[in-house]
Amino acid sequence: MNATLPSPPYAVIGLGRIGSALTRALSRTFPEVPVYAVEPDPRARAKALQDRLVSDAFEAPTAALASCGLVFLCLPLGQLPQLLDGLAPHLREGAILTDTIMVKGAVREVVERALPGVTFVGGHPMVGGDGRDPGDRADLFVGRRVVLCPREGQEEAAARVGAVWAAMGARPVVLTDEEHDRLVAATTHAPYLAALALVRVAGALEAAERVVGKAFADASRLAALAPEVGAASVAKNPFAAAAARVLADELRRLADLAESAPEELTAAAAEARDQRARLLPDG
Repeated sequence: MNATLPSPPYAVIGLGRIGSALTRALSRTFPEVPVYAVEPDPRARAKALQDRLVSDAFEAPTAALASCGLVFLCLPLGQLPQLLDGLAPHLREGAILTDTIMVKGAVREVVERALPGVTFVGGHPMVGGDGRDPGDRADLFVGRRVVLCPREGQEEAAARVGAVWAAMGARPVVLTDEEHDRLVAATTHAPYLAALALVRVAGALEAAERVVGKAFADASRLAALAPEVGAASVAKNPFAAAAARVLADELRRLADLAESAPEELTAAAAEARDQRARLLPDG
């Protein structure tokens, strides 16, 4: 995306895994740009300051944010309404607000209810949410897709946010809120529910821990996602339940093939392997 960068300073609200990695990426990519952080945890604030990732860090939104041209919301969906109430008095006219939450329609509703007229570009860095990549990586977003979801008429703002992500090495993709939520329902939210189901089934078996290995770890990794992030986002995605039921129907069909038509199961497995190669060309 070729666009003018948002005017500095920038702010990152929430220093969890994504927010912490974002401050590292911003400080590495834009060493001359002041970055402010908002984080209630004093240890996280102290670490960000000690590592010189931010110019200053605050427990809650403050007047210092009034100078920021770009504000990243990196916190769970459930914390958003209270945060926005505190942010509203300190958001300058013309500032761009974006986020990293993995559902978009629901986030937009919350943001525009609290801050009517705000320039908001929904965002979702596709970096996985199970904690395998720690927040102390400055390169977490390099080569990863970041979905941007502008409202109609705010494509220029999306291009400016995308320019920041692209400078950090990410690959911006523009979708509508509905397109994002419909696709993520099948590619992230249904797999998340499947991982929960798998862990619940295996966890109910006595001594299952004796035989779990890499296959189980890979298939269940999304179950490690914090419930206030994963479950909360799934519950707010209107497409997630239907996608999970389609997945359940396909699982039943494959189970029937395993029981009565092994040749057809083999063919279905080969087809799935080819589809996976198309969806994930890098493995």
